[in-house]
Amino acid sequence: MSASDDREAVVMTSAPVAMGELLSLSGISKSYGGVTALVDGSFDVRPGEIHALLGENGAGKSTLVKILVGAHHRDSGTIRWRGDPVEIRSFADAERLGIRLVYQKLNVIDDLTVARNLILGRERSRAGIIDLAEGRRRAASSLAALGIDLDLDARAGSLRVAEKQLLEIARALSGEVHLLIMDEPTASLGDQEVGRLLALVRRLRDQGMAIVFITHKLEEVFDVCDRVTVLRDGRTVGSKMVAETDADDLIAMMVGRRFGHRIDKQPRSTDRVVLEVDSLCADSGITDVSFSAHEGEVLGIYGLLGSGRTELIRALFGADPIGSGNVVVNGRPARFRSPRDARDRGLGLVPEDRASGVFEYLSVAKNLTVSSDDILAPRGWVRQGESKRLAQRMSDTLRIRAKSVEVPIWQLSGGNQQKALIGRWLARDSPILLMDDPTSGIDVGAKEEFYRIIDDLTTRGTTVIMTSSELPELLAVSDRLIVLREGRIAGILDRSMMSQERVLQLAMTDLADGDPRRTVRTPDAADPDSRGVTVSAGNEEADEG
Repeated sequence: MSASDDREAVVMTSAPVAMGELLSLSGISKSYGGVTALVDGSFDVRPGEIHALLGENGAGKSTLVKILVGAHHRDSGTIRWRGDPVEIRSFADAERLGIRLVYQKLNVIDDLTVARNLILGRERSRAGIIDLAEGRRRAASSLAALGIDLDLDARAGSLRVAEKQLLEIARALSGEVHLLIMDEPTASLGDQEVGRLLALVRRLRDQGMAIVFITHKLEEVFDVCDRVTVLRDGRTVGSKMVAETDADDLIAMMVGRRFGHRIDKQPRSTDRVVLEVDSLCADSGITDVSFSAHEGEVLGIYGLLGSGRTELIRALFGADPIGSGNVVVNGRPARFRSPRDARDRGLGLVPEDRASGVFEYLSVAKNLTVSSDDILAPRGWVRQGESKRLAQRMSDTLRIRAKSVEVPIWQLSGGNQQKALIGRWLARDSPILLMDDPTSGIDVGAKEEFYRIIDDLTTRGTTVIMTSSELPELLAVSDRLIVLREGRIAGILDRSMMSQERVLQLAMTDLADGDPRRTVRTPDAADPDSRGVTVSAGNEEADEG
């Protein structure tokens, strides 16, 4: 890698290191069709600092950022750049100032290669012809600087969500950047990738870059951020030095009250097996996966990036083909050739990427009832009155915050959109609900509500099979926990045997080829398959449990 390539890849800017304001926003307001999104958005960012922007979904963070990058124009208020008033009316205006945004909603072009995505809009030409070889070298340098291992020739559409997120970050850091805005950058990343990203963020700060870091993970705020600003209901509540506050204080600022972020897990599972998976293999990378799930159980699935969490969920729902193995639902063999087949056998799916699950230009009501067509239209036409009543009942049950179930779902916050995805299957009384990282990108208050919903579902006998990129969350809500590594089950832990150390040991330790597996039961376990921990032979720590 040449020196010039390295400078471009990791954005060695000439940003000043003085503590004066690089950017300040004062009194920013914005309304959409009579709905007020911002009333008094105000904060400032200094060179060489990481500034966290916190708030519940719907607090105004996204609107503030869209104004800052020129996607929307403010109704009132002042934006200053290096002390001078500026107008940012377009993405081009923001880029000229050196402002870049890494979106939470993925923005890669699936039909282009990784290399072409990285240089898109910044291509260089010779004699009027794009120099693809030179662009490829720059793309390789960008990835190398971030420590990201992606195939430059792979179609972006073939990448996993986490890999697409890394591609977005690499693209944003190409060129001259003075202010980098990161909107939930770690939401789809595994633990190792999060550590690598946060190390990069610190390095950029140390080189003088200003970074606005939007996250719902408070541990990240205390890990990498210098200052924090909290929004609530479209207003700036206040800004603090991170070293001078704590998690309870920030949560109180976000929600307007203090509460402990605790989950009092109550076991709801019965002995009745509702789903059995035996020796499941899929071309997506799943190999010899076997487990069972019980009525009213929360069965967690954990693994690092590339472990196969999402691939397993998709295979179970018929979204990816199963190569071999058996699936039994309520005692009857099942072969799902499509998601519709899975739906008809009582399975529902809340996908990893919320954008792929909601129909953003349809109403909340349509999104809630779209999977109930066979119930609402048994003779080919939808009973509109019954459809609306069903949607309203689901909205009330899940406490979806919307002016009406008739508004387009894009007007709702991320947490309320997530509730609608759950409500879609609650409307069908789906007895088995697959949830792929369902709390990704939702705020602390919305998570509390989500855990209440999970408890309500299991109380009524629904079985929840759930992945999460947040291990503490899975440890808190799961009755049992499947640990995946490289598409295989590394262990199945019951609640009494769960610990962060044990889970990470299973997730990060190679399983020896050919080692027999066995189940180590807890003393009171009645079912060795569903109540024990499956480990590879020779795992002494797990054996001692």
